[in-house]
Amino acid sequence: MTHPPLQPVFPPLLRELAAIPGISGHEDAVARYLAGQLAACSDSVAIDGAGNVIARSGPADNPAVALLAHMDTVGLMVNRMNRDGTYGAVAVGGVNLKGLPAAPVRVGEHAGVVGVRSQHQARGDEGLASIESLYLDVGEAAVEITTPVTYATTPAALAGGFFAAPYMDNRAGCAVLLEIARRLVRPDGLTVYFIGTVQEETNSLGAYVALDAVRPAAALFIDGTVSHDTPETAAFGQVRLGGGPALTAYLYTRGGNGWHAHPGLRAHLKSLAARHNIPYQQDAVTGLISDAKTSILLGLPSAIIGLPMRGKHAPLETIHLDDLAWSVELALALLAAPLPDLRRG
Repeated sequence: MTHPPLQPVFPPLLRELAAIPGISGHEDAVARYLAGQLAACSDSVAIDGAGNVIARSGPADNPAVALLAHMDTVGLMVNRMNRDGTYGAVAVGGVNLKGLPAAPVRVGEHAGVVGVRSQHQARGDEGLASIESLYLDVGEAAVEITTPVTYATTPAALAGGFFAAPYMDNRAGCAVLLEIARRLVRPDGLTVYFIGTVQEETNSLGAYVALDAVRPAAALFIDGTVSHDTPETAAFGQVRLGGGPALTAYLYTRGGNGWHAHPGLRAHLKSLAARHNIPYQQDAVTGLISDAKTSILLGLPSAIIGLPMRGKHAPLETIHLDDLAWSVELALALLAAPLPDLRRG
């Protein structure tokens, strides 16, 4: 398959986005960056009271489509000082505990590392770390309780278009959102909202606030999704890196926390992908949720463009640049075509 033309533009943008701290509830720096980038290709840009970035392209009274990507990431927050001068923390969102020991981090403005026992002192009965057993080593730095902690791993471009970096969930979605906005040729009679949302990793209420304010005819969420192309994941599905965006039909986590794609909108995306020779994948996922769940509370048709990722919520997450580029093409095709009748029943 020919690589899409946008692939080379993403690595520098992803490196910039990954370097900006912004765990859930602390997204202001990311919001300022996103708002600054969107200002050049939108009619208006604002950061609302919740911290969401809302950019509008087109008149406010037109029918509208909203494209959303969450700006926040998982991380840690300092909640105690240990007697030896190290610090303990709580998880903010679903951090991947398997990847945390020995990971480099930023504890506020201080360099640090997640502590790990020396292999020479390891015990045979040691299992998976718990958040309570982890500690942060910042040397002699003094750290205030409630200081945010973020990953400080180094991005790496891998052979064949693969790219590994911290916080691709969902800085990769933010990069896709920016490229759609930059390339958009404004369609007649349609207004497009580009929205960077807050607190997806903890409650998704930022997306609810933003969508309630703009009330679009349809909402398209751009977010990281799981892949099934490594030995330990192959039994759970067929999504692979480099196979194109995943048009997810269903997400669910425990406690009745789930979402279903609008069947007409998802079918429209599949039709557009086929018409424009855009590769795509399909999936239904348990153990994953998204800002898209807020759309049902507002009665809005919604769909997800999923960006396949390996190692989600670990200090390095791996993506394929083609998936991002094809996601841009698919979203642009959606905005260039009339929306179908999305009434239910």
